[in-house]
Amino acid sequence: MYKTSAAFRYLTATGVALLTTSLSLAAAGEDPRTIVDRVYSVAQAERGEARFKTSCSSCHSLSTFSGGAFADRWYGQTMAEVFEFVSNAMPENNPGGLKKEEYADVLAYILSINAYPVGTDDLPTDPAELKKLAIAPNPK
Repeated sequence: MYKTSAAFRYLTATGVALLTTSLSLAAAGEDPRTIVDRVYSVAQAERGEARFKTSCSSCHSLSTFSGGAFADRWYGQTMAEVFEFVSNAMPENNPGGLKKEEYADVLAYILSINAYPVGTDDLPTDPAELKKLAIAPNPK
């Protein structure tokens, strides 16, 4: 029997997840988009930074979400899954206590600290729109 490394299993699973996401978007007749495609605005990231400082920084440091940690954790999934998790579990002392726009602002801030390209439109809050945005590593 062959033994496979944890890294190989992880890469295989994330590859399958990304392929599945891409295929489902293609089947829906839409171009696959990722978070590299300028999906948030500067103003939104600035609002997110302010909200992060007041609602998140008492439990989380920026290093938790930067330096590739965000993409490593969520690669192959969509922003809908990230949004759902964050909006249902955070902040720890008041899960679901922020407005959906505030959650999107914080996620835009996380994208900005990871140097994802900035656009002109805000990251949406609509789950159907967020589901169209796959998580991908930043090629910077």
